[in-house]
Amino acid sequence: MKSNQMALDCALPIEERIGRLALAWIRGGRDGSQLVTGKAFFAVYSWHLRHWTDHDITWAEYTAASFHGIGGSDGWNAMLRERVICVSCGDTYRLENIGLCTGCMRYACYDCGAHASCTGEIV
Repeated sequence: MKSNQMALDCALPIEERIGRLALAWIRGGRDGSQLVTGKAFFAVYSWHLRHWTDHDITWAEYTAASFHGIGGSDGWNAMLRERVICVSCGDTYRLENIGLCTGCMRYACYDCGAHASCTGEIV
């Protein structure tokens, strides 16, 4: 399974997905093709920023390598200017002004908040 698909696969909790991604990256010789991009990167990076003290250095290295892979600060800032739609209300927001549910991997604005049937965290 490709890295982006693994990161977006809702069958496992986000912590387990990130752990598997980091482990596969290490075992694969830190190959850049195993890094996450796009929505998958947004999920991993946003979750990591909130929980970075809870996990080992391998997760931090993987996240940092993915950050570098999308173009560093310039790539991150460009990503934050992209527009996405809240699945609950249908309003459009810049990525910097909306959250992503780690359970169902859907965008949710901060007015709508968490999904009633989803145990994910909005990051």
